[in-house]
Amino acid sequence: MTWTELESIKLVFCTGSPKSGTTFLQMILDNHPEVSCPPEHYLYSFLTETLPSVFQSYNKSVEFIDKMTAKQGAPIFTDEDIKEVGKFVIKLAAYKGAKGKEVKWYGIKDDQLTERNGFTLLSELFPEAKFVAIVRDPRSVCVSAWYFNIRLDENWATKIGTKEEWASVYGPIWVRDNTNIINFFKKHSDKIFLCRYEDLVLNPFENYKRIFEFLGVSTDKEVIEEVIDKTSFKKFKDGKFFRKASIDDWKNELSPLAIKEIEKTCGHLMQLLGYKPMYW
Repeated sequence: MTWTELESIKLVFCTGSPKSGTTFLQMILDNHPEVSCPPEHYLYSFLTETLPSVFQSYNKSVEFIDKMTAKQGAPIFTDEDIKEVGKFVIKLAAYKGAKGKEVKWYGIKDDQLTERNGFTLLSELFPEAKFVAIVRDPRSVCVSAWYFNIRLDENWATKIGTKEEWASVYGPIWVRDNTNIINFFKKHSDKIFLCRYEDLVLNPFENYKRIFEFLGVSTDKEVIEEVIDKTSFKKFKDGKFFRKASIDDWKNELSPLAIKEIEKTCGHLMQLLGYKPMYW
């Protein structure tokens, strides 16, 4: 695959705040016959941190060697060169992620895009790209993240404290991530599709269809029903990463104090996204 060939492929970025259903969204995209979207690309930090660091080290090396030799001027890489290499790597990753599947859209799933507010940079690097972002009730995400972190580190809960304390920590994270999504949406509504986790679960056909319409791919009834079948939660539920796919289990998991902590921070944005606060 040459750079000329890679330039022609169209990218769709799949993102959202962690534990908001981004893997679920990725599976929906990847199971459409005209879209590919493999799991977990952490390419935004690679583009903005790792790659520049590599080239900066290289530039320092060749500049040092030049000073120690004929002092003819070292051929160093510029920021624009780094961007071009980064664009190549991202498109190559998307192409390889399709695993030979010929598609209209090559997907990149990267939650860091939302966490680090990379929408503007990526839309400038890839003007043809589109974004599909998912949001979820912060009370549900708080619970999901609680159990996810415990699964990663069984001692995590003793370090963070109670669920009430975690709620006070998590609220600002949810606001940060979803504010980044909303701000980009306000400026570029033609480039980004915003979906809610709850809508995808409760009314999959209509909401899957809206995503596919945004991408301009097939919305045939048979195609959508097959994607729904392949992404059914019952096929993936493992009690760990795919724990419950709950809509309102937070009512049983969180104390009134924890709910109030989340709503105190997230209430305004919750209302904007259609989530009704209980106490706020």
